[in-house]
Amino acid sequence: MELGFFPLDEQLELLPGSLTPFMHENLVRLGIWMPFGQDMKFMKEMLGVKIGQSRSVRYTEAAGAAYVELETEEAERIEKETPPAPRGAEKMVMSGDGAMVPLLHGEWAEVKTLVIGEVAAAVREEGESEVHAQKLSYFSRLVDAERFQLLSLVEVQRRGIENSRSVAMLGDGSDWIQHLADYHRQDSLRILDFPHAGQRVGEIGQVLWGVDSIESSQWITHKLHQLKHEGPAQLLVELCSLQEKHPDLETLEKNLAYLKKREAQMQYPSFLQAGWPIASSIVESANKLVVEARLKGSGMHWKRQNVDPMLALRNIVCSNRWIEEWPRIVKRLRLQKTLQQKLLREKHRQKNQPAAQVLPLSLPKKQTGMPTPDITQKPTQSAAPASPKPCRPAPHHPWRHSPIGQALYSPRPISKK
Repeated sequence: MELGFFPLDEQLELLPGSLTPFMHENLVRLGIWMPFGQDMKFMKEMLGVKIGQSRSVRYTEAAGAAYVELETEEAERIEKETPPAPRGAEKMVMSGDGAMVPLLHGEWAEVKTLVIGEVAAAVREEGESEVHAQKLSYFSRLVDAERFQLLSLVEVQRRGIENSRSVAMLGDGSDWIQHLADYHRQDSLRILDFPHAGQRVGEIGQVLWGVDSIESSQWITHKLHQLKHEGPAQLLVELCSLQEKHPDLETLEKNLAYLKKREAQMQYPSFLQAGWPIASSIVESANKLVVEARLKGSGMHWKRQNVDPMLALRNIVCSNRWIEEWPRIVKRLRLQKTLQQKLLREKHRQKNQPAAQVLPLSLPKKQTGMPTPDITQKPTQSAAPASPKPCRPAPHHPWRHSPIGQALYSPRPISKK
C-alpha cells in the first residue's frame, strides 16, 4: 500500500493538521493572547469549531518555534555577512531589562527584553519637560546575555540602529545592558534610568532618617530634584560626607558605590536639554505587556523549550507586525510539512522494498582425487542472453481473421481505363 498525499496541498496553502488556513491562524492568534483552554471556547463561539486543548497548544507552539527558527537563522546570517542595515530614524533609543517567569518544578528563569523606539519631541507635563519614545518594537528571549546579543541583531537590523544619527541606551545600569549597547552601537549614549537612581537615593534617606518619616520624605524629594536639574556632582559630594559620619551603615555604602560608578550616566540636565528621555518606562512596560501578561498568569508553569516560541509570537503582535510576519511562519510550516512527508515516503519505500534474496552456497562433496573448487574465484561472466524475437501469429491463425480492429469497409480499387 502506497502512502497518499493530496496533490493540491501547496495550491491551497494547507498547513500541517486538519484545520483550514483561516482557522489555523485564528487559533494561533487566540493562543498568543489568552491561556490555552480559553481560546478553545472562543473558537467554538465565534467559528463553531470544536478544538481540543492539546491541538491548540501544539499549533501555537509549532508556529512560535518556526518563527524562532527563522529569526535565529537571520541573526546568524547578519553576524556572518554583515549586510547594510536600512536607514533608521534620526534619534532612537534602546532599553533593556529582565523579567522572571515560572518554569516547571518550581524553577524561575529570567527573560531578557530589548525595546527599540524613536524619540519624540519633548512635551510639557506637570510643568516640566518630558521626552517619550514612540513606534516601539520588542525582542525577548530566555537565553544568557551573550546569546541575547547575537539573537537581538535581527531586531536591531530591522530598525536600522546602525544608520541612525544618534542612539541612547536606557537601563538600570546592569553590566549586561552596557555590553549589549557596546555590541549593537558602541557610540550610544548611556543613561541610567532616573527611577532606579531615585530608588538608591531613597534607600539612603530611609536608613538615615527612618522609613516613612517626614524628614526622610523631605530629604529624598529635595535630593531627587537636585539630581534631575543640577546633576549628580553635588549630591555625590554630600553622600560621601554622610558616609564619613556613618561608616557603619552598609546600605549607605552600597548605594553610594552604585551611584558613583554610574556618575556619567546620571547627567540628567544635559540629557533633557538634548531631548533624551531619562526613564526606562518603555522596557518596564514591555515586561508587563510582552512577557508577564501571557507567561506569568495564575497557576502557569512553562517548559523551558516552550518559552521562546511564545515570546517570539508575543513580540510580533505587540510590535504590530502580525500581518507582515504570519506569511513567513506559514511558509516555514509548509516547508516543514513537505520535508516530513518526504521523510515518511522514504521510510515507507524502505519498509516495503523487498530484501535481496541470498541463495545459500552449497559446496560439493569432497571426492577422493578430485580437486576442491575455489569459491573465492570470481565466476566467468556469461554472455548476455539474446533478446527474445517478437512473437507473431501464424499466417492461418484465427486472430488474423477476427473482425475486431479491422476497417468497417474497404476502399474500392480504382479502375484503369
